[in-house]
Amino acid sequence: MKVKYLLDEQISPGVAEILARSGIDTIAVARSPYAGFDDRSLLSAAVAEGRLLVTYNIDDFTQLFGDCLKEGRPMAGIVFVDVRTIPTSDIRGLAGSLRTLAEKVARGETNPSYGVFLTKKT
Repeated sequence: MKVKYLLDEQISPGVAEILARSGIDTIAVARSPYAGFDDRSLLSAAVAEGRLLVTYNIDDFTQLFGDCLKEGRPMAGIVFVDVRTIPTSDIRGLAGSLRTLAEKVARGETNPSYGVFLTKKT
């Protein structure tokens, strides 16, 4: 599976730029038509485009993602990031961890369909 990311609004567009240079299709919500979408609409957009949603908003998206799974809706997946593990200011660290995750998904080592908690240098 080739990974495509949708980065939630609290993630710097710089992360998308770094990933794009690595050939990873990434959209930063802050610089897209999705800016200002509520969480449910954003998750729906990610599903519609087959993108993994990347977010620091663990509380809200855990509930929404769980609801989708219970309803049997198809999901590309979601990537949860904890600010204590990778601060929002660590743009290169986040991009590097997402690049590593994309490689693992492509090799079939990780299945993000049920959610992944990102760690530094995953």
